[in-house]
Amino acid sequence: MPDRPVQFLPECHADTALIRFLFPDPLLSIHTLGCTEVARTMMSPRAQQYMLVGIVDNDKKLDIHCKGFFRDFVLTEERDRLLVKRYVQANQHIIVIDKAIESFLLWNAETVDIDVSQYGFEKSVKRLGLQLKTPTIETDVGYHQLLTDIYNRQAPGLITLERILNDLTATH
Repeated sequence: MPDRPVQFLPECHADTALIRFLFPDPLLSIHTLGCTEVARTMMSPRAQQYMLVGIVDNDKKLDIHCKGFFRDFVLTEERDRLLVKRYVQANQHIIVIDKAIESFLLWNAETVDIDVSQYGFEKSVKRLGLQLKTPTIETDVGYHQLLTDIYNRQAPGLITLERILNDLTATH
């Protein structure tokens, strides 16, 4: 882990791009490959040196995939399709995004009257999910323009996510 007191651990490429859109410093976020790697990183011996913030989907099998690690996290906030949980035994948090990043993005786009198909993306949650799974989504111009436009129109989920991340970084 880089030498930073706060580390964001997004679980997929689309989440990584979203976090880096809100916090452009690439040293603040470490791309991880799924919730299991987020949990493994948070349980590592070096984890105590950082305030870790995992960003994971609200997967039905989250507890199974992560061997129950996130069960000990306590809900601190629920708003705009985001759950924020804190691990009381360490300075660690998770942000659980809607069902997944694709449903979160579609909901936010809809709330500010943005048609994602104008950016080259599918309106179907399942098809959009397939588009967002690729590593190239992190540098995709259309995806970054979609995030910019959703953010500029003050979509509630993005504004809430930014506030939560700002609050977490300010408290550390």
